[in-house]
Amino acid sequence: MPKRSSTHSEIYLHFVWTTKNRERLVDEKVEKELSKVFFAKAAELGIQIIAENGTEDHRHVLVRSNASIRPADIAKHLKGISSHFVNDVLGGTSTGDRLYWQEGYSVFSVSPAAVKSVSTYIRKQKEHHLEGATDAEQEAG
Repeated sequence: MPKRSSTHSEIYLHFVWTTKNRERLVDEKVEKELSKVFFAKAAELGIQIIAENGTEDHRHVLVRSNASIRPADIAKHLKGISSHFVNDVLGGTSTGDRLYWQEGYSVFSVSPAAVKSVSTYIRKQKEHHLEGATDAEQEAG
């Protein structure tokens, strides 16, 4: 049998976190900027964002990761760069408030077979919240 020369990993993680005190700070302008910095930071970390979305007070991010980065580091980097960018580059949210994320987060492992359904759930966040059709487990942030 030929020897494998590289490592293959297919690790999908679904992160959820909220703004501090669930303040409704993520409007359309902030959301567009958050998306840009999440994707840029993911590329820097060597991970891939599959889906990213949320509402005014929380974010969902589904990533394909590799075996060399801890989930805690992914959350730390994505949360850190996004609040830094909004506060220090944009000068705050559209209302002039500073964006702070809650201390913790939720992370769920996702099987490759469930990636499509979790991606759809994330992309339809605003619709789910308007309809009251959220999944309690996936909303734990």
